[in-house]
Formats: sequence, structure tokens, C-alpha cells
Amino acid sequence: MATSRTRTTPTLPIEVRRIRLPEDRSQRYWYRGDPGVTAFAYGLSAVFPDGERFFIDAVRAFRDEITDGDLKKRVRAFIGQEAQHGQVHERYNQRAQEQGFAVDEIIALCKAELAELRKRVPPADQLAITCALEHFTAMMAEQLLDNPKMTDGIPSPHLEMWRWHAAEEAEHKAVAFDVYQAVDGSYARRVFHYLLTSATFAYGTGWSTVHLLRRDGQAKNLDAYLSLLKFLFVEPGLLRAIAPQWFDYLRPGFHPDDRDDSALVERWKRELAPEFETLSV
Repeated sequence: MATSRTRTTPTLPIEVRRIRLPEDRSQRYWYRGDPGVTAFAYGLSAVFPDGERFFIDAVRAFRDEITDGDLKKRVRAFIGQEAQHGQVHERYNQRAQEQGFAVDEIIALCKAELAELRKRVPPADQLAITCALEHFTAMMAEQLLDNPKMTDGIPSPHLEMWRWHAAEEAEHKAVAFDVYQAVDGSYARRVFHYLLTSATFAYGTGWSTVHLLRRDGQAKNLDAYLSLLKFLFVEPGLLRAIAPQWFDYLRPGFHPDDRDDSALVERWKRELAPEFETLSV
């Protein structure tokens, strides 16, 4: 289990990996035959490619202002990992679309909204939004790596893909935050965008899930909604589990490395890692 600790220099190396996943069409509702949770996962995946590119651009905009050599190196690795995530999720989304899940409509909407955000929001605010979203992915990543009830019954290659993504999110979870602290560091800006992004992320994820269920002919499937609510709040209880970490971000002295995920990542490398190729950056 991840533990809280006093902030120290990050110890997790950030490795850029190329993952090769076999195609799997054996089970339409791959999360235990559950349409609701499957739609929730595909809704998240749909926004990842353009979301990852937004993260990369938000961090890259300040790369020339970073003077710390170690942070520069971590930024390069962050960009490499996020680029790989975007590419893998593009292929994953394409397979979902081919199976009849209407992810393309979510992707198009996400692309348009992020384009508008880039035009209207100053770079420092884009970086603060990135910090917030990186915290969301870090919280979910810890649950995927630490709680077996989150992943029991998920078939390969879905399981390997989501765990790979989770492990790399844990590795680079502090990079955007450290860049923000180095070039701006405003607590008010960080918390304002965290609260606003929390609301928009919750609404967007909920809308995406319902949209996929509706387009899949499951709009009136009450069991799909009930099972998703159970997944989120009861067992395994994703949102219930991450609630303390959500509030932790509001601390003035918060830092992502206050929670040590190193044991989880090392276990993934040792026992659960899929086939991948480590790339140089």
C-alpha cells in the first residue's frame, strides 16, 4: 500500500516504454461483462490522447525557464511517456469504435474544448490545470496498482494496458507540479483550477459514460448504472478510496511525492509488467 511521507527528492526513475498489446475482441463488456464500468473506462480513454498532448504542451511552454538539470531531464521523460500514452490510447480507442462504442464523438468534443482552452487560458493557468489532472490520474493509478479488487476479472490485454499506464503515471506524477512550483507556484491559482477542474472533469466523465451507454443501446439498463455506482462508491469504491487524497491537494504544503508509490511501481515491474521496450530520451 502507498504510504504518506515527508517530501524528499523523487526517487522513482521515469522510464519511457513502448508497449505492444495484442488485439482482443473476445468480450465486448470486458470489465466483468459490465456495460457501465466498461463505458466509464472507454470514456476516460477517449479523452487521453488529446489530454496527454495538452499536458505535454503545458509543460513544454515553460521548459526554457527551468534551470534545474534534474527537472529538465524529468520533463523530457515526462513528454516521452505522455506521447506513448497518447499513441496507445489512440489505438485502443480505434478498437473501441470498431466494436461499436461511440468514442469518436467524445474525442471530437474533447479536441474542440482543448483547442478553445489553449486560445483563451494563459500558459500558467494551463499548467495549473495540468497539475490538477495529473493528480487525478495519480490517484486512480494508485488504486489500479494497489487494490486487487479494482482489477480482478479484467482480461488481458486490457489489464496490462491500464496497469502500464497507471505505473507510468505514478512515475511522473510530480513533474508538472515541480515545473509549476519552479515557474509560478501560486497557491491560489493552483487551488482555483483544481476545484474548477474537479467539477468539469466529474461532469465530463459522467457525460461521456452516459453518452456511450446511450449510443450502445444501454440507456435504460438500470443494472449498468447501479453497477457503476457500486464500482465508484462501494466495491471496490474508486471515488471513496481516493477522497482523502483529493482533499490532500488543498494543503498549502502539498507535494505529489508526499505519497510514496515506489513499492507499487517496483512490484509492477517485477511481477505484473507486460512486454515493453524501454526507449532512450
